[in-house]
Amino acid sequence: MKIVDNIDILEIPMKLMGTTGTIYPTVIWDDEHVVLIDAGISDSMPLIKDEMDKAGVSFDKIDTIIVTHQDIDHICGINSIIDELHDVNVLAHTLDKPYIQGEKQILRFKNSNIRERINMLSDDEQRKVLDMIENTSVKVDEDLADDEELDYGGGIVVIHTPGHTPGHICLYHKESKSLIVGDALNIEGDELVVTHREAMSKKELEIIKGWLEKFGEFDIENVIAYHTGLFNDNPNLKIKELSHSI
Repeated sequence: MKIVDNIDILEIPMKLMGTTGTIYPTVIWDDEHVVLIDAGISDSMPLIKDEMDKAGVSFDKIDTIIVTHQDIDHICGINSIIDELHDVNVLAHTLDKPYIQGEKQILRFKNSNIRERINMLSDDEQRKVLDMIENTSVKVDEDLADDEELDYGGGIVVIHTPGHTPGHICLYHKESKSLIVGDALNIEGDELVVTHREAMSKKELEIIKGWLEKFGEFDIENVIAYHTGLFNDNPNLKIKELSHSI
């Protein structure tokens, strides 16, 4: 789904943990760089390749992958892409870097509920998930920080949005006025919602309120959520309302 000439939302079917759904990685490019934002799971690569072909941008020219956060459905596809293309730089926030690199256990898998869900899967599905957990380690080539501006596709601003994970980031693409939110926000009906808000403590919600207010500094025409796609119904107003609801 093309937003403007140099940004496209990829629509990738995914089956994980016994659930079938769709993810929406984003690709941004210019004359020198092709940047993929999040990379799906281990078998997502050929689907990403096909979607990029439809968008008219060469998969073989990917030279940068930006990771919004540490979850396996965002990072497990990276190694397949690197094995195929070799020279790809991986960028992520400093606080999620040790989890992505395998120096610390991914936080989601410290959750006993997740372990119980894995045990309920078929043997084949269990093997698939456990293999991904064991083989997620990816070298991060560059640490990202809040307010950093990356010189890709007309400029991408990094916004640190802790909550879902400590080093979760959102990315504002200046040229298309698009906010890529990873798992920080989702779309429910015609509303933007904070992901897993019901599980957040009062302190965590205060932190989230802070970055929602920061979003108000940007002229946003499009919000791209990794699991629910494109929201373009007056997002600045909806983000303001969401902030006021906390």
